[in-house]
Amino acid sequence: MNRQLSLLCVVLIATNRMCLAQTDSELSGEPSAAPSTPPVADAGTIAGLEDSVWKAYKNKQLRSFEGLLYKTYYGVYADGIKTLDMEVADMDKTDIDSYSLVDINVEFPNPSIAVITYKTSQRRTFDTKDVSGNYYNESVWVKKGNRWLNAFHTAIKAK
Repeated sequence: MNRQLSLLCVVLIATNRMCLAQTDSELSGEPSAAPSTPPVADAGTIAGLEDSVWKAYKNKQLRSFEGLLYKTYYGVYADGIKTLDMEVADMDKTDIDSYSLVDINVEFPNPSIAVITYKTSQRRTFDTKDVSGNYYNESVWVKKGNRWLNAFHTAIKAK
């Protein structure tokens, strides 16, 4: 038992040191020895996928909407944190008359992650209440296999 505990401590310390070394080199801003690989997608691809999520939601196309979101998707809004199932349930209560995505910016922290920020102007109701206006949005897309999936979205109403 004592030997197993000692072995566990050694493994934890070694793993901790590897993680710290990786974080330190990433934070230093120094170029890594290996050349960076360009992202497989470009900003236009990610912006198109983001618009596809909006279209599927607006048109209440459940399969298309779910197919664009990661299984452990989360949305963060003024009224709370929502899972994929909660977003789907809200779809029936939401009517989007129109929307536009402007001031789009896409960054790739690494080849498998894309972060998109943009502003929306939207005319919509939720549970018959008018919630139209301008919103600031951010989504995080992750590459799983050959597909990009939305893992996180947040929207804040502009003042």
